[in-house]
Amino acid sequence: MSRNTLLYRLGQAALISALPLSASAFQTFADEDRSAELSSEPAHQRYQFNTPTTVTYDRDTVALGAAQTRVYVADMGDYKIRVLNLNGAAIGTLDDADQTLAADSPASTVPDIRAPLGIAFLSKSEADDDRLAGLYVNDVGRQQVHFFRTVAGSADNFEYVTSIGQPGHGGGEDLYLPRNMTITPQGFIYVSDEFNHRIKAFSIDPDNNYQVSLIQTVGWQDGSGQYVGAGPILRGVDKNYGTDSTHYDDYAGEPEKRDGFRIPQGMTYYQSPDNGATYLYVADNGNNRIKIFRVNTATGQLTLDDMLGRIRDDDGNVDHLKRPRGVRTDLQGNLYVADTYNGRILRFPNLAATTDTNPVKYRSSGSADAQATWVYGHLGIHQVEMRAPTTAANEDAAFQLPNDLVPVIDANGNFHREDIWSWGYFFSDARVHLVSDSGNNRIKKCWTNSAGTTLLRCSVSAGVGGESNHEFWGHPRTLAGQLHSASGMAWLSSKNRLLVSDTPNTRINMYDGSGNYLGRFPGTDISYGVTGIATFNDSNHGEMVAVLVGADATLPWPYTGDASVRIYDADGNLEELFNLSYRTGGLSAPRIALTSSNINYPVSISVRGGGDQHELYITSFANYAWRFDYDSGSGTLNRIWYAGGVDSNKGSDLGDNWSLGPAFFDQGAPGTFDQIGSVLALSDRIYVTDRRNQRIQALSPANGGLLGQVGVGGGTYDHPEDLEADRLFLPAGLAYDAQQDSLLVADGFNMVARAWANPDDSAPDGNGVIRPNYLGHWLDRSLGSRPGGLFDAEQVAVGDGSVFVFSLISNRVTRFNWSELNP
Repeated sequence: MSRNTLLYRLGQAALISALPLSASAFQTFADEDRSAELSSEPAHQRYQFNTPTTVTYDRDTVALGAAQTRVYVADMGDYKIRVLNLNGAAIGTLDDADQTLAADSPASTVPDIRAPLGIAFLSKSEADDDRLAGLYVNDVGRQQVHFFRTVAGSADNFEYVTSIGQPGHGGGEDLYLPRNMTITPQGFIYVSDEFNHRIKAFSIDPDNNYQVSLIQTVGWQDGSGQYVGAGPILRGVDKNYGTDSTHYDDYAGEPEKRDGFRIPQGMTYYQSPDNGATYLYVADNGNNRIKIFRVNTATGQLTLDDMLGRIRDDDGNVDHLKRPRGVRTDLQGNLYVADTYNGRILRFPNLAATTDTNPVKYRSSGSADAQATWVYGHLGIHQVEMRAPTTAANEDAAFQLPNDLVPVIDANGNFHREDIWSWGYFFSDARVHLVSDSGNNRIKKCWTNSAGTTLLRCSVSAGVGGESNHEFWGHPRTLAGQLHSASGMAWLSSKNRLLVSDTPNTRINMYDGSGNYLGRFPGTDISYGVTGIATFNDSNHGEMVAVLVGADATLPWPYTGDASVRIYDADGNLEELFNLSYRTGGLSAPRIALTSSNINYPVSISVRGGGDQHELYITSFANYAWRFDYDSGSGTLNRIWYAGGVDSNKGSDLGDNWSLGPAFFDQGAPGTFDQIGSVLALSDRIYVTDRRNQRIQALSPANGGLLGQVGVGGGTYDHPEDLEADRLFLPAGLAYDAQQDSLLVADGFNMVARAWANPDDSAPDGNGVIRPNYLGHWLDRSLGSRPGGLFDAEQVAVGDGSVFVFSLISNRVTRFNWSELNP
């Protein structure tokens, strides 16, 4: 491309980016409102969630009965707050139509909500000042917390009061991805400032135009005064915080562990009904623990009281929390935890007596582990579990990224109760809890026995346990043309179609360039789990499609369920079926198979070559890249090499027996991978996204040897403050635009798709970093999950002169033009 052409395109991009979004040409699809098709469903199934990240409720409405209770769900993928009742029926929405200012609001306009990642509700019966009662929304698109009041008699109306926060990394109201928050009865607002690795305490003064004041910032600072991710607790080594801990004396020698956070998330408070003592709970997600602080009820200042990380499950076995997100309490101070990456929910009883000075206590002594009353659940995708007879009966316990476990309690502290059947037994007065099962796009009810000491079951799908309807809230994302989650995307030029793998629904959707759904490719289900798609031209068959299948049910016994590569022609006729598991066995690398907690299934495929000789490059979840050679004339697929693996010093947090290494939070050694992603075969090099090492590694097509990397790399949870050309953040998808001769990257939680000149044309520098000319990004990441926003950009493909990007949180594909590129 000439210099003048490049300057023209950059000038056009600058012009487009300055225009209102309605003047831009981007288009979204696969996320359309399909509620009209659900009118015949039960009330709790007449709508769908994109990604429900947080659930809360107004405890003052619980006593009015299930139909009048107001439950609030942050549907982040749909950038709105849904209002439901306890029967799961939709009774209202907080969206762009809500433009009413409260009479005492200091604002002149109502902001749009761009990415509601977290919400909290303070009921009037809780609040010391009624003016602070209402709904608080963490909008990570704006880096603000919005405060809305609800309207009596109308669950669909809201009044905007004010907002707290601004983008930044310093003091005052500076926030950078405020994940969750809570507000105490005294009016103290605590915010998990996730990407700043700290929590902030604010006071808000309704008598002074709702002025906000910073009370305290808690976190670990480096030598320059910056708050940094710090404080890992190692599984099986560290115990808990306490004066008589057998491993640390108040962590006096480990101040980073005492004070530090790495991705603080879920928050809640507890106020003792006996003496008014107030506690703040914070889920330190990246450090696999929960911190408990005593709140000074006069000043809002926090003092660390306890930390929970290593625990004992309900059978007494030593265990550990794994990336916990949601925390809640009941009136007795019992603690409920959504243990996200373990796919489970837990209850820890409060052991304190009502006469104790400290009214919360979760360990019998400072050297003891917290003992769970019950531990329930496992990682599972409902659509997949329901297809397998061996797992369908356990589907109620399947969670995918549970964000909250919320006990439903009225203003007097009494549990909301229902009579239920559980696996053939009747239970009266069962306690009700709500779980935001974000990865399964639904809210689930769970029931414990009347005493709360046993979890009976959670919501199930139709046909399970004698249920005739889905019990969970939100219709499954299974309608024609919808996406539950996509893990492969490619353009089929000869048919002018975009192929998108809807992995949990085991199908490939087809769309035209404008996003119109064209049916399934090749018209049937593909079991189980299409995890990669690539198109290529062949001299014998024309354009062909290579498809990775995680567990292929069509393979013959005894290989049924092995991973496979399927080769189709452009019309969807199957030409070849190859067993990947068989071809990768007996090696030092784990074979490619859907085994060992889903660690080793294939995740991406790319093809290079011409004529009838083709090189197939595949990545697998065991952090290896593979090359196979496919001969369409002879119908053979031969393994040539494999490369990569993990850095042993980093350890792993995968599976049930995860163990973090001493360098877990650092960039891995060159040539190793930490959560390998997409692969792209160009003329001279093979490029592979190395997600948690924040880089793209370049390999030799001949032998898989390391040739360099794109991006300077970083530690497991490092994130750039700005969009710098050399700083990636959890990069995922790769594509090549031949017309532009450019590399495209779906840059995960930088929330943009990015473009560089062809990296094959750039040599590595002395540090092995390849720095091709940076062209820009699509679109504006402050859009969050609104149309045009790419909150978690996962897949990217090129075709028909357009760029297609799949956003995981919004479950949508966005089509961009090159004229919309932001330089």
